[in-house]
Amino acid sequence: MPMNRVQAESPASRGAVRVPAASGAGPAPRRRGWRRAWGLPVWAHLVALTLILLVLVPVVGRPQSFLADEGAAILQARSLATGQGWILEHPLPEVDPEGAWYPVVNAEHGEKGFAPLAKHPAYAVLTAAAARVAGVTGIVLLSLAGTVLSAGLAAALAGRFDSRFVRPALWAVGLGSPMLFDGYLAMGHTLGAASATAAVLAAVVALQERRPAVAVLVAPAVAVAVLLRSEALLFAAALALVATVLAVQRVHRRPALLMAGSVLAAAGAAHLLEQVWIARIAGEPVTALVPVPSSGADFLRGRVDGFLATWVNPAYGGSLNLRLALLLLIPAIAWCASRVRADPGDRAGILGGAAVAAAAALAAWTIDPTNVVPGLLVAFPLATAGLLVLRRRLFKDVGLAVVAATAGLFALAVLGTQYSEGGNAEWGGRYFALLVPAAIPVFLAALYAQGLALSVLVRRGAALALVVCSLALSAMAIGGLRASNKAGVEMAARVEAAGRATGDPRPVVLTTWGAGPRLLWPTFEDHRWLYARGPDLADAASRLRAAGIDRFVFVTRDLADDLPMLSGFSVLSTDGRSNGLREQVLVVGTGTG
Repeated sequence: MPMNRVQAESPASRGAVRVPAASGAGPAPRRRGWRRAWGLPVWAHLVALTLILLVLVPVVGRPQSFLADEGAAILQARSLATGQGWILEHPLPEVDPEGAWYPVVNAEHGEKGFAPLAKHPAYAVLTAAAARVAGVTGIVLLSLAGTVLSAGLAAALAGRFDSRFVRPALWAVGLGSPMLFDGYLAMGHTLGAASATAAVLAAVVALQERRPAVAVLVAPAVAVAVLLRSEALLFAAALALVATVLAVQRVHRRPALLMAGSVLAAAGAAHLLEQVWIARIAGEPVTALVPVPSSGADFLRGRVDGFLATWVNPAYGGSLNLRLALLLLIPAIAWCASRVRADPGDRAGILGGAAVAAAAALAAWTIDPTNVVPGLLVAFPLATAGLLVLRRRLFKDVGLAVVAATAGLFALAVLGTQYSEGGNAEWGGRYFALLVPAAIPVFLAALYAQGLALSVLVRRGAALALVVCSLALSAMAIGGLRASNKAGVEMAARVEAAGRATGDPRPVVLTTWGAGPRLLWPTFEDHRWLYARGPDLADAASRLRAAGIDRFVFVTRDLADDLPMLSGFSVLSTDGRSNGLREQVLVVGTGTG
């Protein structure tokens, strides 16, 4: 094992937590208790993290859908769990025989029918198994297991560089990164991140210890990641490229060459297997019903917009004070980093900047504890700080160099291929989540190396401020999830109440809101949803009337534009909560109410 790691301890001290020697009466009992707790085995920290995440489940609230794709995943899992299979039949085939208005947008569609979310069948099988055990809550618990697994693997990876990074890495992943937010989503982000972290860990071990046999283990981990997340193909390409460069430079040539070839082969095989599997599920030809719309901007503008949306944007709305407070985090952290580099002895400048950052995070949380932060640099202060203090000298260790280079290439690849609006709804750029756990040890190494230039007081003050920033954002993440789930429950109740008002035992719901049927998945089985885009709305309403459906629920986010399209129908009632809300729920019909 190479000895040029970023550490200030002897090899014999690896794996141990130092406790300063006692002097006089010794440290205060509270300090001894804290050190004793911190020094517990890593498995005990994992157990504690698991318990905290489980305690937060009822705090977050009844699982709904923060992302529309979650609703599709839940519909697919429930269909499989109840034995109905992959295909979810069209609710109104007599009205829409062509299937153009099938309510689950982006469903895989082939000659056999529509599969709500079969683009990653392996994940659907996992969620179906979880749903059989504990319903939708079981799917969320599966995601939380991915968060815990990511934290444990990141801790193991951090231990390859310095034993002092192990516990901070574990808690940073579990409670201070987007993995916390993503853990409560019915999506494969955390499981994909755990697979990618396992691949990176195997790669680091193989290269640090020059063990070609371990390099072979990278491939299956990459294959699992590809089966769970589409962006894992970019991760595989990045890791293979880094390994190839190492081989060309004759750095650990045998394991590097073996790794590069096996990673590309595994990723390609997994992707091909997935495409064959999807074709068998839906029948050929397989198409997504409605592609994600483009912004229409040119490529470069789209990349800039995507970067701002996924790395800088502090909120999807909110007050000016909220946005300013969150945006202040980036320059405040940047100021601290610049002062540390220029003058490590500038106690007032460094601590002042750290205090501003902590105050800004707390102020933002106070202004709106339910805000959702899409920008990675805002949502993940540890990453912001770590990126700003990275130095080339850190990468003398081939392991750190591999992790950093892979993460950097992956981030650039995502920026070059993502939609200009990013992930549409996300906490901290969800397409980048795959390598968040693996990158955390690099950030910790950079921060530790930079902190050695500071006095103990300044170092502890800056670290405390960073912890405060992280916890404030994590509290906001939990608040945002809770508010989203509550809004989802209320919205579903509105649709259900409107459906009862129609008098139909299985009411028809016509909508121009593409995400509506997926976000409101609890209503899907008891209602007959139909999604018609604006230009098709009049035709859809006409076909409903021709089929004898003269009263239905209408859900829209553009009432002024959509209502005139319902020729021959009039508003019979509203749910009484439409004013001031974007989502309008109406009962419309040909009668007079």
